[in-house]
Amino acid sequence: MSKGTFLELVAALRPTLQRKTTTFRSPISVERRVAVAIWWLASGTSYQVTSDLFGLGKSTVASAVVEFCLAVELHLLSRTVLFGDSITQIMDGFRRMGFPHCVGAVDGTHIAICAPGGHPEQYGNRKNFSSILLQGTVDHRGRFVDAEVGWSGKNHDAFVFAHSALCSAMDSGALIPDNHDMVLDGIRIPPVILADGAYPMRRWLMKPYGRTATTTAQRNFDRQLARCRNVVERSFGRLKSRWRCLSHRLQIREQNVISVVTACVVLHNLCESKGHPIVGGGECPSPVLLSQQEEQDYNGNTGYLAEGKMVRDALARHILGRMDSL
Repeated sequence: MSKGTFLELVAALRPTLQRKTTTFRSPISVERRVAVAIWWLASGTSYQVTSDLFGLGKSTVASAVVEFCLAVELHLLSRTVLFGDSITQIMDGFRRMGFPHCVGAVDGTHIAICAPGGHPEQYGNRKNFSSILLQGTVDHRGRFVDAEVGWSGKNHDAFVFAHSALCSAMDSGALIPDNHDMVLDGIRIPPVILADGAYPMRRWLMKPYGRTATTTAQRNFDRQLARCRNVVERSFGRLKSRWRCLSHRLQIREQNVISVVTACVVLHNLCESKGHPIVGGGECPSPVLLSQQEEQDYNGNTGYLAEGKMVRDALARHILGRMDSL
């Protein structure tokens, strides 16, 4: 993070983080509080190590981190993680990558946590560690346009998706209110989001044909989808590489986990939008993504599957036709 971005954060959060001077002592400056929090999030070290580095008490460091993350979530989340007015730009970006009429790619990743209350079965996932899930949707540049945090790691990704605010908003049309539909072969195509085979089909959620792909158009569709959907996996990798607290078990209280993860997502977008490189130039090993499993219709609505297949077939023919014309 550059000095300029750091100072922008300080200015944006100062009204919330500023503490009054008392008779007994002067408060820690906002600049120092933000620096402590940024260091802890980025380094992945313990409160004790950060305490020693900054010459502050361990409890002071813990308070600074939590209060910073809460302030970021409160004041910057709605301004930073959103589609905004860039729907057309996002669709143009994915079209140049090879997939038309796409507004995002969705996936999930596990964030390792300490089992709350000593009950690992409540949050135990299939990888045999306790976690919560981060479901993220990114644009063509790898910036998050939606993020939902907090479901137990034991839940199936399709279940989490079907019960997410993203799914409800896309089903109702509230997330992208203007009419951005196009018509292919007489079929109305809404703006679509790309997912892997573990997700349930929707008319706006495209997943690969997988083992059912038998035609050239279907196999080509799967290649293009995989190529474009990879942007979300790269985003998770960059997120955990830049904010290394997420690449280790979060040693924080259960009630603070969501705010810490959310703050990292917001800060990811800020750094990506300003072109800040990841310190060290490297990225973490591949993030622990949600496992791909056979499709399950958690909403019990087979109409979603039929509508999704019609849209997918129309897009597959369209994509192949575009490639043949090049």
